Amino acid sequence: MSERFSSAYGNLRSALLGSNLKGRKHGGAVAEGNIFTDEATLTAFKEKKEEGELKPKSVDLIRVANREAHHTSDYTLPNLIVRRGQEFDITIQFERNYLKSEDEIMLKFVTGARPQQSKGTVIPVVSEETTDPNGWGYKIVLDNGKYVTLRVRSSANAIMGRYQLFIDTVHKRQKDGPEKYRYKHPDDIYMIFNPWCKDDLVYIDDEVKRQEYVLNPTGRIWLGSVGRYCVRPWNFAQFDEVCLVAALALLDKSELGDAARSNPILITRAIGKSITANERDAGVMTGNWSGKYDDGVAPYTWNGSAVILEEYLKKRKGVKFGQCWNFSAVATTLLRALGIPTRCVTCFKSAHDSDFSSALDSHWSSENKPKTNMDDSLWDYHVWNESWFKRPDLPSGHDGWQAFDPTPQECNEGVFTCGPASVKAIKEGELYLGYEAKFLFAEVNADRINWEVDREGNMVAFQMDKHIGGRCISTKAAGTISREDITSEYKYKDDSSDAKKVLEMASRTTFRRDPAVTPFSKDDMEFRFQGDSQKSGDLNVTLKFKNDSSAGRVVDVCIGMVTAFYTGVPCADLKETVNTIVTEPSAEGDCSLLLKCSEFINTQDGDAHVNVYATAKVRETGQRFAARESFWLEKPTLDVKTEGSAEKGKPFDIVIKIVNTLGVPLINGVINAEGPGISRVTGVKTKKSIAPGEELRETVKMTGKFVGRVEIIVNFHCKQISDVCGVGLIEIVEPK
Repeated sequence: MSERFSSAYGNLRSALLGSNLKGRKHGGAVAEGNIFTDEATLTAFKEKKEEGELKPKSVDLIRVANREAHHTSDYTLPNLIVRRGQEFDITIQFERNYLKSEDEIMLKFVTGARPQQSKGTVIPVVSEETTDPNGWGYKIVLDNGKYVTLRVRSSANAIMGRYQLFIDTVHKRQKDGPEKYRYKHPDDIYMIFNPWCKDDLVYIDDEVKRQEYVLNPTGRIWLGSVGRYCVRPWNFAQFDEVCLVAALALLDKSELGDAARSNPILITRAIGKSITANERDAGVMTGNWSGKYDDGVAPYTWNGSAVILEEYLKKRKGVKFGQCWNFSAVATTLLRALGIPTRCVTCFKSAHDSDFSSALDSHWSSENKPKTNMDDSLWDYHVWNESWFKRPDLPSGHDGWQAFDPTPQECNEGVFTCGPASVKAIKEGELYLGYEAKFLFAEVNADRINWEVDREGNMVAFQMDKHIGGRCISTKAAGTISREDITSEYKYKDDSSDAKKVLEMASRTTFRRDPAVTPFSKDDMEFRFQGDSQKSGDLNVTLKFKNDSSAGRVVDVCIGMVTAFYTGVPCADLKETVNTIVTEPSAEGDCSLLLKCSEFINTQDGDAHVNVYATAKVRETGQRFAARESFWLEKPTLDVKTEGSAEKGKPFDIVIKIVNTLGVPLINGVINAEGPGISRVTGVKTKKSIAPGEELRETVKMTGKFVGRVEIIVNFHCKQISDVCGVGLIEIVEPK
């Protein structure tokens, strides 16, 4: 099994990197004299067999016990998988008795495409008494004649990856000199990061967090808008064989040097860069925010990472299609598979395509209409990642969560990448520490300037909206399914003295200069915009205003509604009202617009929502007001019912109950379901449409491959709506 996997891995590496590397770099050819290659003689140092040789007959890697001790039992890859900096046992059966006074045993762990001891990719491991106590070593814990058990300790900063094991033995003879023998174990050993080891850079001193951010195969990702959250359960499936294989293959493709693979900073950056496919990089997924997914799979259809990575390794090109939250989920899978604590983070009202050198700009015509083709991007939400590790490369105090974005916005220094940046550095405005911290800082600290544009293209800034970006920054709380608000980890409270100091420092770093807002002749009208999306899907918005002057005022008001994607890009106009309202002195007024669910739900894409803009202009004073807001529908409810337990390898039923809370029927529904170690069910079409207020039940069969308690994740989508999700629990037990 291991040899077949090694061959497949090598073929995959060649396919991703290109096999004809000769002449481009030394790594394209085997190093001369390298005795650790498949072509070299591995059976013995001497052609002639000597009776004094200490020859291994078999080697037991004690996989079950070692993997349990190293928290790697759930990996489906059958090989020994250990975490660096932690001991593991190996039992060797020799053809004759081991004699401590006459025999020496040396282990050699070999990794990388071009292993050399000078590069640290050939690690000789000798008895613990003769080696660095903080490095590699072993001690004999059992000497039973022909059977010897070694307790091996790896370095806490060992290179992460796939290792071959060689056992060199030396028998000291008096006549002809020592007799040497070399044994190669047929199975590869995998070394990954160790959050349980205090000397590992990824060490995290909280068992609940280790269970959540390293070992939990499922999670939650928050989408939607502020106050109208949409929770997407996700099957990270980091223990699936394909996930560890894909992580290593992507590191090979990134051509990250072997020695660099001991560094979680560089690995996180390489993995983050490898997720998105673009013109420069053939990443894992192809981004698509258009609402048109006919030549691929819609982003909202996916439930987990494993199927995406399987397709990528099979086709070796970007899987169609993904969006920021898919990219973040896949990155979480890959890094958890390598042992790095990682989580998905959602920022609501996230500024995009900005490095904090200027505010976001919003443009309006002299006739009170929006000019959206000129505007900067403010996404309803954006999902990136955080990984936990120490930062010896940064000033003291920056250990802990490090933010990186697998959906990079700009080409930085020739590559599309972003992070990992210290979250502490983002909060403190220390943008000079690099790793694209300025882009992440801009996402959570956006201001917006509203401009009036005349017919000749001249612009006047009339309003600044402060602190519109970086709202309700969210992640899954460790140990629960609840949302944890981590906004305070990224920024100080708005308008506090600390926040002002940070913004001033960041502005100096990015040379930011905000334009002056032109004052009005009088500023005596108060405006307030509000709205509410009903459970039925109807939307009602109102612009309220109050005249604080002693004279009457004539106000031109425009309220419009458009369908839009979560990136803020509009799809189509829906409805608009234009009014001229006379307001008496010290009086109040308002203008409202109602949009019924039936008026828009069948004209938009399933992953779109409604954006509303409201603008007003006072004729007497020239005072202007502008506001934009997004409104997301409350999703219909989906429940997943299970029987509580099922036997491994035998089909079981799950019942999916969908209640349509909207005021329109849901037509041509599709169901997808999966879970860790559970057979996937995709493309199940509902038997009929679901009328308003109606409940529909569908039964699907699934099969559990492994014993344990797992979550089953189900999503439903149709023409009218997407991201309708539910989760059920099932206990998979051994067959009776």
